[in-house]
Amino acid sequence: MGSAAEYWKRRRGFILAAIGSAIGLGNIWRFSWLCYRNGGGAFLVPYIIFLLIFGIPLLVLEFMLGHYFSGSSPKVFRKIKESLEPLGWLATINVFIIGTYYSVVLAWAMDYIGYSAVVAWKTVEGVGPTFDSMISNPAIVIVGLIITWLIVWITNFTGVASGIERACTYAIPLLWILSAVLVIRGLTLPGSDIGINWLLTPSAQAFSGSALIDAAGQILFTLSVFASTMIAYASYLPPKSEIPNSAWITAFANCGFSFFFAFATWGIIGYLMHIMNVVTPADLPVPLAGAGLAFVTIPTGVTLLPGAPFTTAVFGTLFFIVLWLAGYTSLISIVEPVYTALKDKFGIPRKKAITGIVAFSFIISILFAVRPDLIDPVDFMVGSTNGIWLVLLEAILAGYFLGMKLLRDYVNPNAEWKLGPWFDVFIKFISPIVLLVILGWGLATTAHVSPISVLTIVIMIIAALILSGFKWRTEEVK
Repeated sequence: MGSAAEYWKRRRGFILAAIGSAIGLGNIWRFSWLCYRNGGGAFLVPYIIFLLIFGIPLLVLEFMLGHYFSGSSPKVFRKIKESLEPLGWLATINVFIIGTYYSVVLAWAMDYIGYSAVVAWKTVEGVGPTFDSMISNPAIVIVGLIITWLIVWITNFTGVASGIERACTYAIPLLWILSAVLVIRGLTLPGSDIGINWLLTPSAQAFSGSALIDAAGQILFTLSVFASTMIAYASYLPPKSEIPNSAWITAFANCGFSFFFAFATWGIIGYLMHIMNVVTPADLPVPLAGAGLAFVTIPTGVTLLPGAPFTTAVFGTLFFIVLWLAGYTSLISIVEPVYTALKDKFGIPRKKAITGIVAFSFIISILFAVRPDLIDPVDFMVGSTNGIWLVLLEAILAGYFLGMKLLRDYVNPNAEWKLGPWFDVFIKFISPIVLLVILGWGLATTAHVSPISVLTIVIMIIAALILSGFKWRTEEVK
């Protein structure tokens, strides 16, 4: 099996890092919107069902593969079958590209920490123009990029235990504490109950085809199951580590955060409805999803808080610190599997590899800072489509080529709850079927396929084949 050169110092550190990878921007601005759009509280039913029947099994699988092979995605796929190495590089390149534009959104959040502290938009009418002005001014965004990438570089450069584990040990509890402050403030605002009712009121819409696809897709993306990150993180677990229950803890902490923070978001939306005297959230003159929710709607809400502008500065700054922290712990987990792959194949030392990865990522991220309109078409391919089919193949290959009994026998001696043959059913049948339906539905209904999306996947395939063509530094993975 080989052994990893670095280990997590404590199991708690590994779990916090995995939670940090899973909790990201989507937990804050995507989950609560999907919940509202797809049947309120009833949406939680398919959401939780999908979490149990394929979200957690896939997360367990990635932990198992990373720990069993003690290595990166290219090494894992090559170990299963030598000709499959390009798939591992595709997964690695995929997550690398995600980091290049994900960091731009973090740069926006970094800039807005400063904007919020001085209430740069001054009035409600100035909120939207302030955001539009920022994203159309690359120089300002690049300042946020420099700060963000510098902090990420320091974290990953320092190592697994001293860098990533230490950062997440402080960042994740801080993320929850600051989020709790925002949730309490959101729930105590006049009219907050109006927003919460819109969030939670059940409707049969939760069981429509599109709602089921949304629930399944959100589970997959929110757990960072991309055939790369969680494999790399698990490769740093010491021998005889517990796997299944660590995945359960990670998954429920991540999904619990999504639900918890939704009360802050919809408390503020309810307050806006109360102040603006509108009947439905759709009547609000602000966006309810995506970056607009974070950079326009929330600032609008905090600008109207009692005690403004002081309260606006305090709670606006807190919100963007939370947003940045959630993205930061995800971004460091995006950089790490790229390093792990380069280390495994080429033997590049951590400090040199991390420096090169961060520098290259920063250069590419400048493109997205200058052309933010490229984010959506690239994200459609690497953030959605590729992730689904790569994990689909991962489940099929592990289930039918490697063999689930081999993996179960490997983890069960140290497991706090044992994996039985039932687990094979989830990996070999249920997960592939659900993923295939998500992929088919998404491709059939999307309007996002563009020349940029196609060019992205072509470049990725060429790069994966080139990287696969180089010789491995040792005989270990052959």
